[in-house]
Amino acid sequence: MPYTIKKPNLLLAFLIPTLLISGCSDDDPVPEEPVPLIRLSTFLTSGTEELQMDVVNDGSAPIITNLNDELGLDFLVFGRRDVDENSAGFYFWQQQLSRAYYKDLNTGITFSVNDVCGFSTENDTPKAIRDVSGNENFVVLPYTRQGDDMALEFAVRIFDREASECRDLFLPEVATSEVENYRIEGDLLGIYYRDQASGSPLLSLIDLSVGSILQTLNLNPDFQAATFKGNDLWIFNGDTSYVVLNTSTGNFIRSGNAPGLPAQGPGMFDSRFLGNQLLVDFIYQQPSLFFSQPAVYDFDTAALVEGGSPFLPALQEQIERATGDRVLFGNYGVDLETGTIAISYIRGNGSSEGGVTLTTFDQNWFELLELPFLPEDIEIQEVQ
Repeated sequence: MPYTIKKPNLLLAFLIPTLLISGCSDDDPVPEEPVPLIRLSTFLTSGTEELQMDVVNDGSAPIITNLNDELGLDFLVFGRRDVDENSAGFYFWQQQLSRAYYKDLNTGITFSVNDVCGFSTENDTPKAIRDVSGNENFVVLPYTRQGDDMALEFAVRIFDREASECRDLFLPEVATSEVENYRIEGDLLGIYYRDQASGSPLLSLIDLSVGSILQTLNLNPDFQAATFKGNDLWIFNGDTSYVVLNTSTGNFIRSGNAPGLPAQGPGMFDSRFLGNQLLVDFIYQQPSLFFSQPAVYDFDTAALVEGGSPFLPALQEQIERATGDRVLFGNYGVDLETGTIAISYIRGNGSSEGGVTLTTFDQNWFELLELPFLPEDIEIQEVQ
């Protein structure tokens, strides 16, 4: 099977000679298609530094950006990194302190706010931030406060970046001890939680642009997970049934069953769709050297159409035959349109060396890119 191994030139302390190894003999089959040009954006924490590493499989050196310096990151006790194909967001909180940083990966435009809406200065009643997140238009800060009867109340502070306005929305029915999770899609916020009185699962859809509840859904008792696909909310139950709600009209537009769909969630989860196909994790039966691999579920055929059987062991063997290294795999990114996969790897010889493996679901080829740091989040930006 054709393959290449590339070790880009690295600057200063990361200088490593360019290395190209070809394991193809004259008898090896010729690939039907050449290895495409692939551009990646990867992210990782190196000690106390957040790094962005932009990589192209053309032999050039990766471009390493210290996001601490570029964004002016100022850390608090709790934090999260939210990465998708278009952006990277960093959010930190501690009691009533909060900080948010956002970078548009397409334009390079950055945004930051220290102390969202002056939350830390409010002393009217005891408050505690539960989380912070956002997107290109909003910063969302769920929190609890002590009400007049000394009971905890749940609320969401919404910072509208374009309008430079702050809005508060209280959800009195939320059982504050069991707030599950939430996700943002454009102007929509979906919060999954338990009703304070009955304990039943609920999901509220909130219009962030005005700070009001559009709809609250009474979920099935065996509700498993929900996710946004644009303005459509896909809701999955434990019995394999699902329904799709169009949030613009408030109408259900699809229902069905998804046998064999790997469990999502629980609760709200981030997703990636291509048409009616969903990128999922195929989980390996344990114990195993491998935890999961990417797979694609097609709701029209109600089956896994890619990655439905383990392929990482075969890829590991291919790499070992070609290089002599028995690599171990980590996180991955997928371009659904082309079926291209980028998987982080580390050498199995006990060293800290590694990088990214490029391949496809059909594994007609693979390529190793040796990198100075092991990526934690991988986004495939372009496949040519």
